[in-house]
Amino acid sequence: MKPMELMEQGRFLGEEFLLWLWMRSQTEGGASGEEGDGSACFVDDAIQLASERGEVKEISLRKGSPAESREAFEALSRGMRPARVKLRILSGDMEWVFTLNAATLDMGTLKLPPSSGKAPQDRLHDRLYLLEEGAGHLERRFQHFLRARAEDGDGMAESLKAWVRGGLAGPGGEVPWEA
Repeated sequence: MKPMELMEQGRFLGEEFLLWLWMRSQTEGGASGEEGDGSACFVDDAIQLASERGEVKEISLRKGSPAESREAFEALSRGMRPARVKLRILSGDMEWVFTLNAATLDMGTLKLPPSSGKAPQDRLHDRLYLLEEGAGHLERRFQHFLRARAEDGDGMAESLKAWVRGGLAGPGGEVPWEA
């Protein structure tokens, strides 16, 4: 099989991972779920949703709080899946901001915490360490997601569906935009 065909076949896993991160950022305070990991991961101010069917193939939501928007939950309820999400990981006083692509799980437009090194080689060393540290936070979440999916895939799917239904209804179960 060609590399693009393999990527296309495995894309669903990246989409589910982004959806799971999105759900956990709202329901679990962005916690990783791993013992001793005090970091948090939140969906930031950009979400791109895509679908292979329907009239609208792609929706990009930016600025404000797209992760909590009616438009995002309506798109999810119509079968659209996250294709690219801007994430923010916080750990202590450090912060990483980047986009994560569902199809390839590539991190893009990465903003690292500031480096404390003065000399060029010290800054390079710091930046490599910070890059590895940020990728480690994401990797631990991915491993947790894979374990949870393998142990109870049907339960995870039901949790995601219930979360989307809850997002459509809004807090308290009412649909505020239909008032």
